[in-house]
Amino acid sequence: MEAFITVGEMIEALSALPSDARLVVTESGYYSYSEFSRVCLPEAYIVESDEAEVPVGSVVYRVGHSHQSY
Repeated sequence: MEAFITVGEMIEALSALPSDARLVVTESGYYSYSEFSRVCLPEAYIVESDEAEVPVGSVVYRVGHSHQSY
């Protein structure tokens, strides 16, 4: 994952997804030591937590991740 991608890259990648695809930004850890989350072109991600609004085992598309360590 990168610190940034271009709007054109994201539009192209999003255009390839089904119109009902769900987009998410994942997170882990506790405290943030960086200014930005990581951004990525959409990648399939299987929901692992029952705390999400989407059922466990569902496929969503991750477009970023924030890791906060302590």
